[in-house]
Amino acid sequence: MRELPKVYDPKQVEKKIYQMWLDGNYFHAERDPDKKPFTIVIPPPNVTGVLHMGHMLNNTIQDILVRRARMEGKNACWVPGTDHASIATEAKVVNKLAAQGIKKTDLSRDEFLKHAWAWTDEHGGIILKQLRKLGASCDWDRTAFTMDEKRSESVLKVFVDLYNKGLIYRGVRMVNWDPKALTALSDEEVIYKEEHGKLFYLRYKIEGEDGYAVVATTRPETIMGDTAMCINPNDPKNQHLKGKKVIVPLVGRVIPVIEDDYVDIEFGTGCLKVTPAHDVNDYMLGEKYNLPSIDIFNDNGTISKAAGMYIGMDRFDVRKQIEKDLEAAGLLEKTEAYTNKVGYSERTNVVIEPKLSMQWFLKMEHLAQIALEPVMKDDIKFYPAKYKNTYRHWMENIKDWCISRQLWWGHRIPAYFLPEGGYVVAVTDEEALKLAREKTGNPNLKMTDL
Repeated sequence: MRELPKVYDPKQVEKKIYQMWLDGNYFHAERDPDKKPFTIVIPPPNVTGVLHMGHMLNNTIQDILVRRARMEGKNACWVPGTDHASIATEAKVVNKLAAQGIKKTDLSRDEFLKHAWAWTDEHGGIILKQLRKLGASCDWDRTAFTMDEKRSESVLKVFVDLYNKGLIYRGVRMVNWDPKALTALSDEEVIYKEEHGKLFYLRYKIEGEDGYAVVATTRPETIMGDTAMCINPNDPKNQHLKGKKVIVPLVGRVIPVIEDDYVDIEFGTGCLKVTPAHDVNDYMLGEKYNLPSIDIFNDNGTISKAAGMYIGMDRFDVRKQIEKDLEAAGLLEKTEAYTNKVGYSERTNVVIEPKLSMQWFLKMEHLAQIALEPVMKDDIKFYPAKYKNTYRHWMENIKDWCISRQLWWGHRIPAYFLPEGGYVVAVTDEEALKLAREKTGNPNLKMTDL
């Protein structure tokens, strides 16, 4: 009798069995009206990456559900694929080109995309091979890529459809800006990390008086963008500031003291510096009280000419320098250790900047309501049940989704800009030209004009 191996060696068994499954085409499904359909589309992993434990758990659960459905006689189909991962892929291609002495800015868009596709072709199949190693029972004949022709066409059609329904719009809004990737991010692409930093107490001279109003801030480098100071009208310790004006330290700009109960009386001194161009909540105060916005940052996180000082310096270098300058001018009352959560780009791991920017947005209120209703009616249930409230809170407080990115690798937004301002949105060049002629009243308009 042949002696059995004492230790199971998967290499001797799994590859042969998996190949037998593939040769038998056991994972493939076609439409069958006599069978109940059961389909899972794999949440596409980034084409740049490799499997991690999260993927392992997620894909194992999907595989169990699909295999169970097959055993129940359902027409089961598990669709595999990868995501083009705009920011991550573009960053990797940019780094590869830099190693070759090539700058992205030296290339045209078409030239850069050739490099991006070459990189994707070289590295993009790793995750799919790993899924096979796991034994995933995907219908490999249906493998998709979010930038392939069929998916790209679908993206454009859906974009135009949502735009025509009034759910997509273009406008200047506060967005999360990645100073390294030089692009806007959605809220879901920002990771908040706890950091041990400083709270800086800055002295703002009260105009026409000898006294000071003191503001506590974690970001003294943004004072060049201050356009108001805000106090809580119910704060007894700051009543003397009502109706006054103060002078921004070092900058010399005179700004009004406004009142709003948004201000936390207990935080710092109860005085809030308002920088509408660089903080989401300050932006809302700026809108409410019609305050000017001064954008003091260039796209790469250096100080812009609008700041009037520290021009060209990196934002974090300015933080160090401005502390010294404020202290030398007698305008820094004190600093103290402070722990807070700071937003980082999920893709480049740099601190994001809140930034006013012209972007494309998807209205979420209507879509969130559609997603919330079946959960609240218990047609869809969460396990554990406590996550029902978490989901409800998320859906009821969701913000419009910034869907545009300032990148070359990705789907181009199907907007065509008119010579004298405005734009049209269409799936094809022909449709765009037709709409443009109708909108401008110019029948002689050509595609080269758009």
